[in-house]
Amino acid sequence: MAKNVRNFVNRAFMRTVDLDLLQELLAPYAAELKFDWTTLPADEAERRDALFILFKDGGEDFPDALLDALHCILTLSTPNGARALQEIADEKGVALVPESELAAPGDGKHLTPRHLALRAYLRHPGIFERAVHRQAFFAASPLRLVGARRGVVVLNENAAAQGAFKAACSVFFAKRYLGRICDIHWYPEAGLINVLIEHGMNAVTTTVEEEGEQKVRTIREMTLDAISFDPRTGHIKVNARSLVERRELVRLFATHLLADPDFFAGPGSDRLYTLAPIRSGGAPWKFKNDWDEDLKEVFVKQVDVDEAEEGHTGRGGSPWSLSMRDTENALARLYEMVPDIDLGVLRIETIKLLLRFEVDGRKRDVLVTIRPNNVASFRDHMFEARIFQHLRENGFVQSPPALPAVASAA
Repeated sequence: MAKNVRNFVNRAFMRTVDLDLLQELLAPYAAELKFDWTTLPADEAERRDALFILFKDGGEDFPDALLDALHCILTLSTPNGARALQEIADEKGVALVPESELAAPGDGKHLTPRHLALRAYLRHPGIFERAVHRQAFFAASPLRLVGARRGVVVLNENAAAQGAFKAACSVFFAKRYLGRICDIHWYPEAGLINVLIEHGMNAVTTTVEEEGEQKVRTIREMTLDAISFDPRTGHIKVNARSLVERRELVRLFATHLLADPDFFAGPGSDRLYTLAPIRSGGAPWKFKNDWDEDLKEVFVKQVDVDEAEEGHTGRGGSPWSLSMRDTENALARLYEMVPDIDLGVLRIETIKLLLRFEVDGRKRDVLVTIRPNNVASFRDHMFEARIFQHLRENGFVQSPPALPAVASAA
C-alpha cells in the first residue's frame, strides 16, 4: 500500500498541485494521520516540500480509506484515464475544470492526468466512479467471441433477467472465492450492452502496523470483471482474471440475458481474425491507412510462421517455427532471409504491428498483436475503436457468418 502513496506523489506533481485540493483530500483523515495542516510552513515552497515528505515517508501509516482513494486516483492518472474522465464529463455537460483555471497563467499546463483525477475524485465523484468502472472494460487480452445471430434483443432491462444473472454470478464467484459480495452495474452505451461485475477475491492474511503495534489482518480484495456485447453484430468481449471465469461469464450472459445458453458455443464462434491478406500479399503487402491522418507510420515488428494447419490455434502442430523480427518491416526481412518462402502454403501464427499515431503534436506508439483465430491485443485503449477500424479496412477481421437477424428473444 505504501507503494501506492509513493507512486501518487512525486516532486513535479507536488510543485504544481492545487494545495486546496490536496488539503481537501487529507482533511477527513487528519486525526488518523496525526497531521495538522496549520502546522505546515508558511512559505509555499517549504510547505510543498513538507507535504512531499509526508507522502513519501508516511505511507505505511495512512488509513485504509485514504489508501483506497489514492489507488483509485492512480488508476485514472494516465492519458487514457484523463480521456475517460473528459468523455464522461462531456456526456453529462459538466466542466471538469473551471474556465477561470484554464485561463490562468501557465495556460493549464499543470492539468496533468493526475491533477484531473484528483479534482474529479473530490469535486465530481459520480463521474470519477464511472471512469474507474470504464477502465475495467479494457484488458490486453480479453476473450472475444461472435454469437449465433445478429440483431438479437438483450434482456438487460428485464428485472427478472437481471436478477437471475446477478444470482448466477454470485453463486459462481462465491464457490470460486468464498466471497459474499457480488454487485452488477449496467452501462448501455452507443449501442453496446456493458456490464460490470464487482466481486470479492480469495481472502489474504497479512501483517500490518496499527498504532505502533504489529497485528495480523485478513482482507478480501474486490475486483472488477466486465462484459461488453454488441447486439448488432453478435460480438462479445469479456475481461476477467482467468479464462475459466471469462468463459463462464459468457455462458451466464447467454443463458440469462439472451435466453440461449449456446449462443456463443457454435462452430466458428472464436474465428474473429485472419492473416489471409498477408499470406496472399506476400512481401509487397502494405498496410492501408490513407484515410487516417493521425496514423503516421506502420511497422511490421514481428512475423511468426510455421507449417501447422490453417485454423490451428496456439503453438504446436508443426515440427518447426520461425520468428522474424525487424525494426521496420519483419515481413520484408523474412523474404530477404528466406527468398523461396511461400506463405501461401504456410501458417502465419502471429504478426505484431507498431502503429505510430500523432495526436496533439505527440507521438503515440501502439503495438498490436494479431493471432488468429481470436486474439487482437494492445495496451493503449485510447485508440481501440480506431485500431479495430484499421483491422477491418485491412481485411484482418473475419466477415460475420451469413446468419439471419432476429426480431425478438424469448
